[in-house]
Amino acid sequence: MRHRCLLFVACVLLLCGIPSVASAHAQLIRSDPADGAVLAESPGLARLWFDDDVDAARSTARLVGANGTTVPGTTVVSGSGDPRVIAIELPSLAGGSYGLLWEAVSAEDGHTTDGAVTFSIGHTGALSVNVSDRSGGLVLRWIWLLALAGVVGPLALLVFVLRTPTDPRAAVARPRLLALVLGSTIVALGIHHTGLRLLALLVLFALIGLAYLDRVPDVVLLVPVAVLVWLEALGSHAAALPAQRLVALVADAIHAFAGLLWLGAVPALLLVMWHGPRKDILWRFSGLAAASVLLVVVTGLFGAGLEVATPSSLVSTRYGRLLLLKTGLLAGMGLLGLFNAWRLRRRALPRRTMAAEAAVGAVLLVAVAALVGQAPPAGAPTAVPTAVTRSGFAADLVVTVSATPNRPGVNWFTVLAESTRRPAPAPLGGVDLRIGAQTVPLQRLSATRYFATYRADAPGSVRMVAVLHRAGHEYSVPLEWQVSAPAARSAPGRRLAPYVDGAALALLEVGVAVCAWWLLRTPGGRR
Repeated sequence: MRHRCLLFVACVLLLCGIPSVASAHAQLIRSDPADGAVLAESPGLARLWFDDDVDAARSTARLVGANGTTVPGTTVVSGSGDPRVIAIELPSLAGGSYGLLWEAVSAEDGHTTDGAVTFSIGHTGALSVNVSDRSGGLVLRWIWLLALAGVVGPLALLVFVLRTPTDPRAAVARPRLLALVLGSTIVALGIHHTGLRLLALLVLFALIGLAYLDRVPDVVLLVPVAVLVWLEALGSHAAALPAQRLVALVADAIHAFAGLLWLGAVPALLLVMWHGPRKDILWRFSGLAAASVLLVVVTGLFGAGLEVATPSSLVSTRYGRLLLLKTGLLAGMGLLGLFNAWRLRRRALPRRTMAAEAAVGAVLLVAVAALVGQAPPAGAPTAVPTAVTRSGFAADLVVTVSATPNRPGVNWFTVLAESTRRPAPAPLGGVDLRIGAQTVPLQRLSATRYFATYRADAPGSVRMVAVLHRAGHEYSVPLEWQVSAPAARSAPGRRLAPYVDGAALALLEVGVAVCAWWLLRTPGGRR
């Protein structure tokens, strides 16, 4: 038994030994139009601000109407000058409700995030844009996690709980568990078709076949599983933390491995012991389950301290509320596990409550899948960019210039130039902005709307002139632009990390003491 415990520790250490790569999540912090905005006219251009650099050339966006059909003519504008902004050129839109479905690619490592911004034109009715296709990602993520649990849990029973294949009970259960691992691997292969995950799954598939033929020991199957779990950590929120990234990655990998072990081992144990419990198997499984629960709780508390800034964020943000839901489901599953352990020790097989424990675990994975798509509220709140608008007149032309975020650095200018005469004497040939000594050409979005970017070096008053070209004439509209000072970051409130880190350390110390006591009481553990 001691050798199996050492083997478990070695597998966990293997998770830490695989080289890490940087990963980041570019999260949306603001949009123009704002989510839920009601506009008087078609905007012509939509802009998305992110908290990290994005690759506009690989990012995509599409516009859908209220019935969910795609509106043609949407184009992502590249070369905006601001690496954290994606601009999307929109067609001329009629009144109604719309949804902008975007997918942003991180410039650092290619990690993809997505979302939707809804707005309406010409009315204040409720927005009912059909963006249900986003739920497909949640469902696939949930199925992927179920498949991983179906791989990790049965393998844990084979390696850490059941004895050698010469044991009669193991000889009967082993083919069933390998079949469960094989089926889960096939499901996982149906979800991931490329990359390192596909390679690890193919290796696992081949090793399962060799294990059926008794050509390789069952423990070898844990090697590709360790790779899959580490890849899960590399795609998690822990990989995007600005500090303690490696520690957070290791903790997240252990958290994922221990959680999948527990969630997958419960239905696998029910399969093994369907015809009646066995004391030695129950004893070893109890120790494995207790160790996995301890690791899940300790690493979960540590991760929450890194990803959630303040206690209030647990109730004021969607990520925090999902985390609380996950914690509640975890507690419910733990109570069912304690009840099932008590029944099993009395030589009774609680099939219904064990099935209930597995069902709660499946629901728990839904919350986990939803958490992956949410941005953790870590750090001080990000200042929301604001816009400043100036207007002027020249002849029959009315010019409105909007600068966003009106801060030192890259600013977006949207210029609306319209004639007060109907029909207009002549169409506009183009619009330029003269800011200081620099002339900034504007890109035409429609007959009256233009946009461009300009980098302001410092706050203060800037002389700006909008120059309109029409029928061989130039019309100048002088405007005063006051560049605001950078917004001060609000100081964070009381930090969550000291509380959860202290609780994690206390639980770890208690868990180590209990494990030492358990090892001494395990049959064959004393000399």
